[in-house]
Amino acid sequence: MQLDLTKILSIFIALFAIIDPFGAIPIFLALTKDAATSSKRRIAAKSCLFGFAVLLVFTFAGKYILDFFGISITAFQVGGGVIIFMAGLPMLFAYPLGMKSKEAEVAESAERGDVSLVPLAVPMLAGPGAITTVVVLAEQYKILASKMAVLGSAFLVLLITLVLFWEAERLFKLIGQTGLNLLTRIMGLILIVLAVQYILSGVKQFFGL
Repeated sequence: MQLDLTKILSIFIALFAIIDPFGAIPIFLALTKDAATSSKRRIAAKSCLFGFAVLLVFTFAGKYILDFFGISITAFQVGGGVIIFMAGLPMLFAYPLGMKSKEAEVAESAERGDVSLVPLAVPMLAGPGAITTVVVLAEQYKILASKMAVLGSAFLVLLITLVLFWEAERLFKLIGQTGLNLLTRIMGLILIVLAVQYILSGVKQFFGL
């Protein structure tokens, strides 16, 4: 199957929606509120870099991991669609699945120390939904170009995330919590639609329709 510009754009939109950089801004600000500007920039860069590394591994090795456990890509596509749907549904209420309250994340991260890896990189940027998405998208077209498109899209999304983290305080003052919640809800709606499409595609392939 050929990979055209429209499909590449759909890959980017899917990853942008599931990573949801706007929804991560309040958590980033809460976790770095006592840090100096230089430290905030370093934490942001480290979290995005580590998140990209996780997604890179699953983009190229995800299929082999599935084969090891005897899971077909069709089954993973259906199951992954359910996971993505579950991730998108709470986002309609501006509360991403799998994330604790902002206060709980701050308290636990203070005990763990390095917040750039946990919870910022994982599970906020490279969580179950993002990992599922890159595996499904990388195997959807069965060509190397699809993996490169997924990897390039993930890199671009995380680059945008890095810039947003660096400008988080200014952006938060500009649009406020209400604006961020609105953007998160839009991302959630996109995810739900994509999840349904993944499930339908998986069912279609399974039954050979």
